[in-house]
Amino acid sequence: MFDTFAVAGKPTVIFVADPCETSVILNSNVFKEKFNILRCHLDTKEGFISFLEEHENKKISAIYAGFPAFVKIGGMTRDIIEHKSFPKKDLKCIVLCSRGYNGWDLDALREHNIRLYNYQDDQNEELIDDLELHQVGNDVADCALWHILEGFRKFSYGQKLARETGNTLIARTKAAEKNGFAFGHQVGSMSIESPRGKKCLILGLGSIGKQLAYKLQYGLGMEIHYCKRSKDATISQSENWEFHSLDKTIYAKLHQFHAIVITLPGTPQTKHLINEKFLHYCKSELILINLGRGIILDLEAVSDALTKGQIKHLGVDVFYNEPQIDQNIQYFDKLTSITPHLGSATKDVFEQSCELALARILQVMSGEAAAEDRFSRVV
Repeated sequence: MFDTFAVAGKPTVIFVADPCETSVILNSNVFKEKFNILRCHLDTKEGFISFLEEHENKKISAIYAGFPAFVKIGGMTRDIIEHKSFPKKDLKCIVLCSRGYNGWDLDALREHNIRLYNYQDDQNEELIDDLELHQVGNDVADCALWHILEGFRKFSYGQKLARETGNTLIARTKAAEKNGFAFGHQVGSMSIESPRGKKCLILGLGSIGKQLAYKLQYGLGMEIHYCKRSKDATISQSENWEFHSLDKTIYAKLHQFHAIVITLPGTPQTKHLINEKFLHYCKSELILINLGRGIILDLEAVSDALTKGQIKHLGVDVFYNEPQIDQNIQYFDKLTSITPHLGSATKDVFEQSCELALARILQVMSGEAAAEDRFSRVV
């Protein structure tokens, strides 16, 4: 942990994650003149508390949480916020570079009038120039698209065997688990199929879900269905996406879908949404993709379905006990594709999220962000 030279009386910004060092705002005279900057490399909760104790006189007014914020120390919990050295008096805002805010005690922040802002690029608040709308939605949808292709075509498993054998004929034969020539249309007893014409249900239709729907419809030729609490009025009739209500009536409809993609947030209402009952109604050899949050899957039910062959493929970018990757998901290498929560991990998102977060700090500290309708305000 280290800090820069501090000027008495100036508000201080703590960076608990490294920003984009080439950021226009970070390197601007406005930012440098307005704030002292402290950098805190998070290792443990105790270390963070010690850091705060060492800098109690610094008038800490904003925290740049960046990626991955406070995940490493178990989140921003009430015991941290209520600690005597936490800057409750001066702290005006905490800014994230991610959309998710799992692990934050929102009630405790609200009680102390500390605003938490997450990343949003679905509407332009004109905080920065040249904002690329829907960048996160697009990039996470790319990740989902890869997982879906893996489910239908098993390209990565084929690549693994090709690397192991160094021979195309042997690799295809090994995948089919048979002797003699194999065309490549089977992995064990599973058929390799084209996604074209297949039905996909997207659970949740926010920015990620919409971007994915376009890619699946126009890129892979799939039939799109979506499920949320109410019908999305922003979708044009020309898209021909079929709406299903996110309630108990969905069970009777699950049998028709070849693929189901989860883009829902992780909440008490969505925890273990994908459980034994849900999977019981699904099509045999389902392709299931989770880009929402790990807690949405009941791991025991999903593992059992993988073992029984009910789930043809499970693709995940998020995990139940993140940052730990679930061992049972690692084990089924032929039936799963896993990415280490990098759905939005592009240079484009990293740079834009940093710029938006820093612009938000400037806005809050200038007194312009008190309105309740700010798009990215969490509390």
